[in-house]
Amino acid sequence: MKKLSYILPILLIAFAFQACKTTEEAADLKESVSEAPAEAAEVANEEVPVISNDTGERILFASVERTPCFGRCPSYNLKIYADGFVELNGKRDLDMIGKYTTNITKSKMNAILKQAEDIEFYEMEDEYDDSMITDLPSTIVTVIDKSGNLKTVLCRYNYPKRIKILAEQIDALMTSEKWLDENGDAYPPER
Repeated sequence: MKKLSYILPILLIAFAFQACKTTEEAADLKESVSEAPAEAAEVANEEVPVISNDTGERILFASVERTPCFGRCPSYNLKIYADGFVELNGKRDLDMIGKYTTNITKSKMNAILKQAEDIEFYEMEDEYDDSMITDLPSTIVTVIDKSGNLKTVLCRYNYPKRIKILAEQIDALMTSEKWLDENGDAYPPER
């Protein structure tokens, strides 16, 4: 019984650090992609261009990141760039573990923008969370607005359920598209 009294506080501290890490990672993501050039917002108005900034890096158009939980929660990061290029980094509890890439059309990108407007994504709070609750995964959704700024919303607790529609629309790319893994092999092979 005496050993249990030592183990319990250690476990509680470990859980608290994990919850803090998830919130810090979300804040780091938000800071790293807080703004993008206005050209990326023009994707809705013309053919999907190959857009890059002065450093030659791709410009983020939209993303969904799902963080792990203490159970079996899919964990991955899916990024869509302004030129239609898509990257998936599957981390755990997902069929596609590792790095995968594909391309999507202008119409699919326009549908994401329309869905963001329909659910009033750009008017949502930046964070929906409760630091006292530790065993919930986070969903971090980022979408560019018409002025070229990125809006990021962290959803972990007590968030508007309509944001799930947008996140699931982006997630659907995992099953609707043909992907290539790091070796150039198609996934799934039958598509």
